Amino acid sequence: MSKVRKRVTCGLMGIIMALVCVIGLMPTVTAYAATSIDGGHTTRADAYAWGSYTDNKSISVTLPAEEDDVWISFSLSGGEKIYARCSYSSNDEGMYIEMRNSSNTLLDAEYSPDDVHDLDTIIPFLAVNCDNGTSSSQTYYIHVNRGTAVGSLYFSITLRDRIKNGRGTFNFSGTASNPGNSSMSLSGVDSSILSLNLTNNTSIPPEAIVTRVSTSGTQSPSQGNVHHMIWPASQSPIWYTSTVSSASSGSYTINETDDFQAKQVWQFKYNALATAKSTMKNVKLTIEWIYDIANTDYETYQ
Repeated sequence: MSKVRKRVTCGLMGIIMALVCVIGLMPTVTAYAATSIDGGHTTRADAYAWGSYTDNKSISVTLPAEEDDVWISFSLSGGEKIYARCSYSSNDEGMYIEMRNSSNTLLDAEYSPDDVHDLDTIIPFLAVNCDNGTSSSQTYYIHVNRGTAVGSLYFSITLRDRIKNGRGTFNFSGTASNPGNSSMSLSGVDSSILSLNLTNNTSIPPEAIVTRVSTSGTQSPSQGNVHHMIWPASQSPIWYTSTVSSASSGSYTINETDDFQAKQVWQFKYNALATAKSTMKNVKLTIEWIYDIANTDYETYQ
């Protein structure tokens, strides 16, 4: 074999071996078939068994022209709050969707076109809610009826969490003043009060429930033995004292079990043991919350 042919043969073998190595290093991609229904589940008794909510998120449905109903069952863990989101197009006008429990009690329903969300967008949808208020897993049913819609209908149903998290930081205006603990009381002396009205703040979701509260501020002069204090004035009869002693920050025992609305009037003051006068400015309130997007027309707040 000539030297030229040897060089070509060796070059080709090198390229082939390099390709084999590259392919061997590529991640394996597994194809999963989409869950779909194409008729045949027209009563609750023969509902399509979708499995648990945690295992299944989306399903494609064809409702044949000769069928009026499709039923789908799924299980939901205790305490979960979710919604079934059903895609919608103009061809589906007249259909409706229901959520029912294992006793066939109607929990929620929406009818097209009146109840369609985001109708003027490219992704209009219907939505029905499901709350499992028990401590154990329960079976629920999604029922779609064609209503006055004609022909074969095509849509997808997606199960999604309704409870979302958020947070915001808000500024108190003004400066809190403390006259100093001249009597050297063991209880300290409270400052003047600052007020912050978040009732109509549009950055907070409707009916958002507070899960955590913290405050920060700048005391002058900075002193020891200072406690921030916060009051959810629209709902609570008491002031909450910070669990830590700090002139610059406060942390509180408030959590979601208190069921405080984020959108309310909040008031702030600080308690000092020092005998000298002081002030505190740049006071900020940071609230963390949870909210149900069923209260926001299924819009997520950033």
